[in-house]
Amino acid sequence: MIVSLGIENLGVISGARLELGPGLTVVTGETGAGKTMFVTALNLLTGARADAHVVRAGAQKAIVEGVFDLAAVSDSVAERISEAGGDADEEAIIGRVIPLAGRARATAGGRTVPLGVLRDVGAELVSMHGQSEQITLRSPAKQRELLDTYAGTPLAEALADYQQAHSAWRELQAKHERLLTTVQERAERTAFLTVSLEAIDAVRPLPGEDTELKALAARLGAAEDLKAAVSAAHDLLVGSDWDETANAADLINRAAAEVGRAAAVDDSLTALTAAVTDAGLRLSDTAAELSAYLQEFDDLGDMSLEDAEARRAELGSLAAFGVDVEAVLDFEQRAGQELLELQNSETSLADMDERVGRAEDQVRETGNRLMEIRRTAAAAFAAAVSAELSALSMPRARIVFEISPAAPHALGADSVRMLFSAHDASQPGDIGRLASGGELSRVMLAIEVVKAERLTFPTFVFDEVDAGVGGKAAIEIGRRLALLAQHSQVIVVTHLAQVAAWADQHLTVVKDDREGGAVSGVDSLDHDGRIMELARMLGGMADSGTARAHAAELLQTSAEEKAEFASGRPRAELAGSRRGRMGAP
Repeated sequence: MIVSLGIENLGVISGARLELGPGLTVVTGETGAGKTMFVTALNLLTGARADAHVVRAGAQKAIVEGVFDLAAVSDSVAERISEAGGDADEEAIIGRVIPLAGRARATAGGRTVPLGVLRDVGAELVSMHGQSEQITLRSPAKQRELLDTYAGTPLAEALADYQQAHSAWRELQAKHERLLTTVQERAERTAFLTVSLEAIDAVRPLPGEDTELKALAARLGAAEDLKAAVSAAHDLLVGSDWDETANAADLINRAAAEVGRAAAVDDSLTALTAAVTDAGLRLSDTAAELSAYLQEFDDLGDMSLEDAEARRAELGSLAAFGVDVEAVLDFEQRAGQELLELQNSETSLADMDERVGRAEDQVRETGNRLMEIRRTAAAAFAAAVSAELSALSMPRARIVFEISPAAPHALGADSVRMLFSAHDASQPGDIGRLASGGELSRVMLAIEVVKAERLTFPTFVFDEVDAGVGGKAAIEIGRRLALLAQHSQVIVVTHLAQVAAWADQHLTVVKDDREGGAVSGVDSLDHDGRIMELARMLGGMADSGTARAHAAELLQTSAEEKAEFASGRPRAELAGSRRGRMGAP
């Protein structure tokens, strides 16, 4: 419930602070006074986008702030505000600041929050009804939503079962389609993989073999030069065919012996003795490594340069499967797995056909059950709404639901349409085409009254719900709004005295055409003020004795009937007792 509403520099309203209570609150005022700004303010608090044009001329920003009582709403509202960093317990303070230039700001629980937070909590706090909602009433999606809401828990449970079955079916369908590639595509892929694996197996590459062969081919290609050079180096170090003075190892060893003898006399040569000795040892090691290198040529066995190049050519024939042997072996592993899957696909496909069929049967079964629940609920819903339309001075009007089987979709295996007929002589048809604006307003009100019997909502806001009506129909609209206000807070912007007379709280937007532009404020009327305002609304002459008498009569009669509402008498009994008591002016 909205506890209070503050407005600053919004449209023609320079400033207003309103304390709101339960029951029915009406907002009235002369044309152009700014009644719509009241609805605009509530739209802003529930997440509507804001434009700078709503800022009052001459002001730098518009501010709207609402205090909401959370006692009658679910914990999700407080939790959503808390998640955004705000503070909300028993009350929530929600605000909007719309600057003339720059970005608008939304706050909840004392913290700046994304606009989506206001939309989320607003959807649970306030139900707005205006021309835009009349447009959505023409949508099959909205019509289905209204029916499903009325149907309640049984339908919600059936819908959950259906959606689970539908999701499983769609998932299996997607998998089935992946398996159902054409037979030719599968055959071509199988043939390619088979030939590829046979080609790789025929060559049978070993990890790293291509790198080793490349190095070996280079060595074999220059074998004679390599052996000659390495042999010469080896012989220079330790060869016996050379002159003794040319043997590097012997010369170094002899030098080490000579320096060693000198070091025995002069110990400063000890370090040099060690260095020359180490050089001799390293030359001996190097000579051994050169000898081992020459031995490798003898260990190559029968592998010739021609053999190495031929093997490299075999490995090269696998280049289509990878840039090197490691890539080819990786391809071989993946291809083997894919080939196995393809070979088993016929069995998998047969099994998948059966699984998809069973899943489709489950969708059909749950969809049919869901459709039957909708049809049962639709009959009761349509009858209740039609009865309300009769009470709203549309005695021959009725709505019916057309529910037909359809291809399975996310919300069922049916199509839902709300049809409307204004009188017995016409067949029900598209409500958006057949119902006028005034009739749509009354259909919306009738739906909310019926829904309120099963599902309460904190606050309803109606704008132009009485558009295009008057007289007795206006009285009935007021009566229905008052009935709805027995369960929820109801706020109505109206231009009809017959509606305003039913209010528990009457607010009027007062316009002051002072110098510098019109300024509007909002006043809460007492009993005498209400009589004056109703008289103005009835005949445009607040000082007319006749109009004031009629206004007083409207207030008295509505007060008596509201007392009967509070007594808890059945609605049918109340309907009978009210006949003839509140006539049209």
